[in-house]
Amino acid sequence: MKRLVLVGAGHAHIEVLRNFAHPPPDVEVVVVNPYPWLTYSGMVPGFVAGHYTLDECAVDVAALVARANARLLVTAATALDPKARQVRCANGAILDYDVLSLDVGSQAPADAAAGVERHAVLMRPLERLVKGWTDTLAGARAGRVHSITLVGTGAAGVELAFAMHHRLRSEMAEAAPHLRLIGDSRVVVPAFHPGARRRIRAEIEARRIEWHQGSGVVEVGSGFVHLQNGFEFATDVVFWAAGAAPHRWLTESGLATDTRGFVLTDERLRSCSHPEVFAAGDCASQQGHPRARAGVFAVRAGPPLAAALRAALSGREPRRHVPRSRYLALISAGNRYAIGVWDGFSWEGEWVWRWKDRIDRQFVQRYRS
Repeated sequence: MKRLVLVGAGHAHIEVLRNFAHPPPDVEVVVVNPYPWLTYSGMVPGFVAGHYTLDECAVDVAALVARANARLLVTAATALDPKARQVRCANGAILDYDVLSLDVGSQAPADAAAGVERHAVLMRPLERLVKGWTDTLAGARAGRVHSITLVGTGAAGVELAFAMHHRLRSEMAEAAPHLRLIGDSRVVVPAFHPGARRRIRAEIEARRIEWHQGSGVVEVGSGFVHLQNGFEFATDVVFWAAGAAPHRWLTESGLATDTRGFVLTDERLRSCSHPEVFAAGDCASQQGHPRARAGVFAVRAGPPLAAALRAALSGREPRRHVPRSRYLALISAGNRYAIGVWDGFSWEGEWVWRWKDRIDRQFVQRYRS
C-alpha cells in the first residue's frame, strides 16, 4: 500500500480530491489542512462587500476527502524531511509518504515592516482576514472604528479596498470609517497594463478613497502606520495585503527553491530536487516559466497535478504542464460593477460583475456536486 500525502487544500488540491473520488488501487490518501473547508479567494471580496455569505464562499474539504475515501488531519504542517520522506504536523503527527504534494499557498512577509504580525490583519490565511473584517465591521457599527488603513495596491489590495468602501458606505453612509490605501509602487496594480490601471485609478478617485503611493510602510503600531517617507497616519485597523512570502518550513526543508524561497518545480510539477514531491499554487515556482501569483494558475494546475500524481503512484512519467502566462483578471469594484483585464485589453461594467459572479459560483458548485 502506497501513501499519498496532500499538504494543503488549495485550489489545485481540491481538484485532485475530486479526481480521486475514484482513487488508484492500493493507495492511501492523507490530507493535511488547518481547516475542514477551503475559503475560495475569488469570492472573499464579495463576502466583504456583503454580496455573499461565508457559506457561499466555502468548499467542504471534509466532504471531498470522504468521497475520495481519504483521511483528513485538521492541523498544519510544520516541517518536512524529504530525505526521510516525512511530514511533521502541529498536532505532533509524523506522516511517512511515498508521494507528497504541496498546495499551501503563501504567507505575508515576516519582515515586511515592524509590528505587522502583532498589529495588522494579514490577508493570509484567508480565515484570518475574514475574522479581522468581521471584527472591524462590528467595531464600525458600534462607533469604535473611525479609520481603516489597507496596505498593498496590487489587485488583491485594491479589490479589498473597493469591497470595504462599498460595505461601509452602504451601511453607514457619511458616518462610515475613513478608508486609506497605501502602496510602495508609484502606480496602482503595477502588474496590469496602463489602460487597466487608468480604469482602476478612476474608480479609486470616484470613491474618494485616500490614496498614498510611492512609499512603503516601515512600522505598524497600536493606532498608527509609519511610512518610509516619514509620514505617519493614525488608524484604528490595518489590513496587510502587500507581498507574498514562502512558508519557512518549506524554505528550510532542503527542497530546491527559487531565489525567494518558493518550491522550485519542473515542467511536470515535480520538485527539481526530489521527484517524489510535487507542488502547485502560490507555494511553488516553475523553473523557466515565471508568472504572477494568481489563483488562476493553481486552478489550471489541478487536472494535470491529479494526472501527475496518478502517474507517479503507478511508476509512470508524468506529462508536462506549462500553462500559458496570460490570464483573465476580473476585479470587483465593490458594488455590482467590475473591471476585466486580459493581456493588453480592459473593459468594465455591471455585466462584467455578473460574469465574474457566474464564474465564481460555478467554481464553488463544481466541488459541491
